[in-house]
Amino acid sequence: MMRTLLVIAVVAACGPKSAPAPLPMLPGDGDTHVAKPPPPKPPPPVDPWTGRELIGFPQIKPPGPVELPKIEEYKLGNGLQVYVVKNSRLPLVAMQLAVRAGRMHEPRARLGVAELAADMLVKGTRKRDATALAKAIDTVGGTIAADSTFEATMLSCSVMSRNAGTCFELLSDMVTQPTFPDAELAKLRDALIAKAQQRLDDPGTLASAHALNLLWGNDHVRGWVNSEQSLSSIRRDDIVAWHRSWFVPGNAMLVITGDVDPRALRGDVERVFGAWRKAPVPPTPTYPEPGLSGTRIRLVDRPGLTQTQVRIAQFGIKHDDARFFDTLVWNHALGGSGGNSRLARALRADGKPYVAVSSFDRNIDRGAFVVSAVTRNNDAIATTRLLLGEIARMAKDGPTAEEIAAAIIGITGGYGLRFQSTADFGASIVTAELHGYGQEYLTNFPVAVGHVSLADAKRAAAEILSTKAYVVVLLGDAKDLEPALTKEGWRYEKMAFTDPVSAPYVPPEVPVDAKAVASAAKLIEDALAAKGGKARLSALKAFKLVGSGMTTIAGQSVPIEIARIAVLPDKMRLDATVKPPRAPRDIEFSVAVTEKAGWQRGPNGPNGDYTVVEMAGDALTTAAFERWREPELILLKASQPGAKLTPLADDTVDGKPCAVIKLRSPFGSIDVTLYIDKKTKLLSRMTFGDGGSIENDDFSDYRDVGGLKIAYKRSTNGGGRSTTLDLKAVDLDPKVDPTLFDKPAK
Repeated sequence: MMRTLLVIAVVAACGPKSAPAPLPMLPGDGDTHVAKPPPPKPPPPVDPWTGRELIGFPQIKPPGPVELPKIEEYKLGNGLQVYVVKNSRLPLVAMQLAVRAGRMHEPRARLGVAELAADMLVKGTRKRDATALAKAIDTVGGTIAADSTFEATMLSCSVMSRNAGTCFELLSDMVTQPTFPDAELAKLRDALIAKAQQRLDDPGTLASAHALNLLWGNDHVRGWVNSEQSLSSIRRDDIVAWHRSWFVPGNAMLVITGDVDPRALRGDVERVFGAWRKAPVPPTPTYPEPGLSGTRIRLVDRPGLTQTQVRIAQFGIKHDDARFFDTLVWNHALGGSGGNSRLARALRADGKPYVAVSSFDRNIDRGAFVVSAVTRNNDAIATTRLLLGEIARMAKDGPTAEEIAAAIIGITGGYGLRFQSTADFGASIVTAELHGYGQEYLTNFPVAVGHVSLADAKRAAAEILSTKAYVVVLLGDAKDLEPALTKEGWRYEKMAFTDPVSAPYVPPEVPVDAKAVASAAKLIEDALAAKGGKARLSALKAFKLVGSGMTTIAGQSVPIEIARIAVLPDKMRLDATVKPPRAPRDIEFSVAVTEKAGWQRGPNGPNGDYTVVEMAGDALTTAAFERWREPELILLKASQPGAKLTPLADDTVDGKPCAVIKLRSPFGSIDVTLYIDKKTKLLSRMTFGDGGSIENDDFSDYRDVGGLKIAYKRSTNGGGRSTTLDLKAVDLDPKVDPTLFDKPAK
């Protein structure tokens, strides 16, 4: 076969071309092993609907007004503004009472008082304690809450409409008759302190706090940040004073929405809230806006982070700014629309799998405009530069027509859904009225957005966005970020993530002159005399105090017993026994300090074994300070020659006026502040701190023991814990075994 094929090939190549060789054929017809083409298909039937759209895209109509129920509006004789909206779709009623008292009204010395006061409103009234309040609302299947915002404190209650009377009664009691019990205050204060401490473990929250502080500074309310120090210093008196000043009917509004009869309801409103006593409304604090020229960069070192939090901030606008709706639109295009925004697209185009958003405050006062992003450390500087470039491009060119159209649809598309629930509608009314708007604002919001033109948005972006005055915060691992910052040539300030975000509050000192110092010294002399006399106190050689009470740590209250022994001039020992209710055994702690040494004993390890540790360095210094500031002897320290006394402004403790004197301790810059009751001349409170946490000690129920006045009720608050004690035994000049101060073996 092979030979035959070869011959045929040669003949085909060399023979005459006019006689082609026959083709070789395999056995059969030649197509047995070849795939046959399919038979031709008949043409498809003609579709009569071809080219005709069965369901077309709806035409996008310009945003129109939202139809809302009628709002009944009136004012009580005491000044309380009332809004009632009938909505019978569901048998529910929601009440919201808003008091214009929020973060923006807080004094620097009482930062956090608005939030604490709001939290305390549900913890007891003259008629009901916290448990009874909860039971009263649970019985009718409703909800009740209180919260504070930057601008206001909000009390809310929702129930079935047939139980509206329960909301009336509870809200009225909460706003006019709160008791602010100390035991509840200690728990809530500890919870807020824990929240402030947790900020260190939340890079995003911490970076945002630093951005606002860097932008607004330490002299503006928007630059202040809650801290352990500020929260620890708040006492019940502060909350009572806050409530007395701001919770007045002329500073509040009541919004009632749901299945109600507005006319019949008016009598209930007059009866329940008409007795709320009228009082003047304090002026809202004002602060000069800080100037900002050029760029400021803050590097917050958080070792171990593999990602960097980036914040770019500058001054924003007020809610009533004529450019508000224009800004709403261009910000939506820049970074307010999530993954479809210009910032997000720019990051994707640059190959960076990160997210960036932009936002601005919508308050009655001027707020901030902030761009936020998170990026890998090695991309942090490049990402920041890219974000700054997009901000500059928006300022220069503004949004495109397509971005304007998309923003209007995105903002107005779901606006009507905000009024689905009775409570949500009430909240919208509260927000509008807080800023001086009415129903017209709520109704025409989408119309105002729809009227934003390309020229309007471009003009607003150019006027508001600055390419020369802004701040940048980078929160990440400094060892990764500093080389890139240096290479880029960016100047920056560096902070540890554990440093206070805003500078600790330092109370202003009363101008000191010779007469003021003499007056303070005379007050110390009077306090010593009230205590029992300087001679009697100086003759004291030793004492022992034993007390029991409750201590609260991380929000949990447990019984505690404490014994304190002092041997003058330089020995002190403290023994504490904590009695957890479900623990298999009590927990004991002991601390002893002498002139140059100290030790502490406590449980260590999972087995609860006790260990003894010798104190040194800062721990020994702290123990020595505790010995120096001993409450029974602190007046002697203040009366010594050379003691630095500074009179401060008068204050109150438990409603009683007190003279206030600051005493400088020999331990660095630590100050001890003494509150001396103006009537009894006895020490009512002592506070101290070194710029970190503040500890407050309160003293009351003084009794005569051996010629000295001793406070039998004591409370301590600070450092994330609080303790209340009742003394059970006081022994003056007891015989003390000197070995008590020796370091034990175990």
